Amino acid sequence: MDVSIIIVSYNSSSVLKPCLQSIMEQEFSGEAEVIVVDNASADGTPDMVREQFPWVKLIAGNENLGYSKGVNVGIRRAQGRYFFILNPDTIVKPDSIQKLTEFMGRTPDAGIVGPKLEFHDGNVQYSCRRFYTFKVLLLRRTPLGKMFKNAKAVRDHLMLDFDHETTREVDWMLGAALFVRREAVESVGLMDERFFLYFEDVDWCYRMKQQGLRVYYYPESVVTHGYVRESAQSVINRSLVAHLVSLFRYYEKWNRVWYFVKRYREVAKFVVFFLADMIAFIAAFLSAYYLRVVLDNVFTNPIFPITAYKKFVYFEVLLFFFSYVALGLYRIRRETHKIDELFDITKALVFASILLMTSTYLGQIRTYSRMVVAFVVPFAILYDWGLRNLIRKTHRTLLTLKVDLKRICIVGPKDKARELEVKLLRDDHLGLDIVGIVDTENRSEEILTGTLGPVEDIENIVDKYRVQEVVLLPGAVSDERLVDLVALGRRLLLDVTLVTDYAGLVFHQAVVSDLSGRPVVKYPRDTRYALHRVLKRATDVVFGGIFVVVSAALYVLYSLYASSKGHKPFTYSDRLGLEGEPFTIPTAGDGRWDGPSDFVNLPLFWLVFVGKMSIVGPYPLSAGDVSKPIAEARFRFEVRPGITGYWRVGTRREISAGDLLAQDANYVRNWSLTQDLKIFLASFGNVLYGRKRKLVVLKNSSDTPRERNADAGYTSHP
Repeated sequence: MDVSIIIVSYNSSSVLKPCLQSIMEQEFSGEAEVIVVDNASADGTPDMVREQFPWVKLIAGNENLGYSKGVNVGIRRAQGRYFFILNPDTIVKPDSIQKLTEFMGRTPDAGIVGPKLEFHDGNVQYSCRRFYTFKVLLLRRTPLGKMFKNAKAVRDHLMLDFDHETTREVDWMLGAALFVRREAVESVGLMDERFFLYFEDVDWCYRMKQQGLRVYYYPESVVTHGYVRESAQSVINRSLVAHLVSLFRYYEKWNRVWYFVKRYREVAKFVVFFLADMIAFIAAFLSAYYLRVVLDNVFTNPIFPITAYKKFVYFEVLLFFFSYVALGLYRIRRETHKIDELFDITKALVFASILLMTSTYLGQIRTYSRMVVAFVVPFAILYDWGLRNLIRKTHRTLLTLKVDLKRICIVGPKDKARELEVKLLRDDHLGLDIVGIVDTENRSEEILTGTLGPVEDIENIVDKYRVQEVVLLPGAVSDERLVDLVALGRRLLLDVTLVTDYAGLVFHQAVVSDLSGRPVVKYPRDTRYALHRVLKRATDVVFGGIFVVVSAALYVLYSLYASSKGHKPFTYSDRLGLEGEPFTIPTAGDGRWDGPSDFVNLPLFWLVFVGKMSIVGPYPLSAGDVSKPIAEARFRFEVRPGITGYWRVGTRREISAGDLLAQDANYVRNWSLTQDLKIFLASFGNVLYGRKRKLVVLKNSSDTPRERNADAGYTSHP
């Protein structure tokens, strides 16, 4: 296949029809295919394409996922050596595709070629541009533009000094018509889906140039474009808002000022969380004090005026702050789970409260109510955890909007680096923007296809691509190079992460120590382990019995309701338990991954009570799930499987066999009662609502949800 023509439509039936007709009339000697990706049009566009253009490959979506994602859906299905990205409101002149193909053939350094765009009246549309400057943005996107219509900055941006009749290299081309080389896309990547509409073309061209590929304006090929820009028609409308949002995302991604802010983000994070903590501490004191006022009749001693507590508040806040510093609560990481943060906050405040209570006794301060001192702590835990969660939730919202993504590059052999890239992209909540790969196997001095360059050029790569974190694969670099990269990270405020097989050996209470001046990893003996195992079983018996009693009434009601509807209350499946012994597990409902609450499942808690399962533990595998790598990991069968566990935290329900093995290994090696409590609290919502009860274990680690569901929401029509 020579050319794949990709058109993304949204309520475009009236303009798409003449566009497809113009493609039918092309004078093209090669082989071409046409792919129309429809973003849930409500004007009958899919039906029109099916009925009048049955030769078109239609991909119909059930929601509007944006222009860049639509283009990417089309590219993933395309088979051509070149991709011709077209807007639906275009008409392609009969020889345009032939000329573009020939130009690409004789211009090997071209990543993108754009034809000349014309209005329907034949006038030239200024489709080739220079990159934006801040001055241009002010003049193009604010009322200032009307005051300075002929500003030189705008004229330069629109390349009005150019006759638009000559082939030349340009900064970027409008996305209405882009002819793209497949190898260029494989090297640079697909369109960035953070741009719902607008600036995806600027970003793509910018990335092409970063990789040493060129963007050309080629006026011998001509395309007519309707180009009615909604954002220019009124002061505020959806198009203008989308444009401004994309503009912000573009500058957040590439601007050097933003990059500087991100490099020094630790300062900003400290300030934000420090202010939140101070608000929480003061609010906790006020709540405790006025609660004591309300309960004044209960106590013998009177409550002193709030002004008497001025020094106490200063001391309280200072003590709480230093406790936070000592326990590392200002080392803010986006990966921190809210339950872990709750435990850390509780430890810090309980420790500080002991000192606070002691100081009031030792200092014989009679004006301070012990009740106020005691109630400050639970209020502080509640308020501070809530505020910190609010900040983190706000940040997660920004990540879903593709703002403040962490830009990382992966260093290692290309194939293994690609495999890790796919795994990381599978978890959208990580908020990662994977810039690319630094290949350590190919030592060619030329730009490597699909990579950012050689590892020797890592410092320039970091600066050029605004990298914030470098991830190193096992054995990717020598020890000397690793030391250099760590030093580089300290100098450039860059995170350096080493993915190593030895990391699996640093578990439980392992500490880095020294032995006669040499660094060693030490595993101190844990005399409490046997006792904790007994306590875990005792906990299962107690809480399993409690849940059996609590769920009894719900079990009866649910069973009667399901039977009245003609449904089976439970489905049963065979699983592997302690020492690999088989047992049968009940699932409420029809066995789906989501369904009725687990608290109607009395037989499940009975299995915990009798010792077949545990409240928290590894995933209960079925015999069919046990692939070779899992079968070799006998340690995971040394503990009882859980009705919840790491596998039930979050929303992801598909996992590779290798990832499941690593997850279970992490649980078994680092097991503690505290960890069990954290996991139970983190997954309680899924237990309560019956979600994520069954995983899809992928036998092939490369068969990831992102690859298989990349086009989720779209259905193909041949």
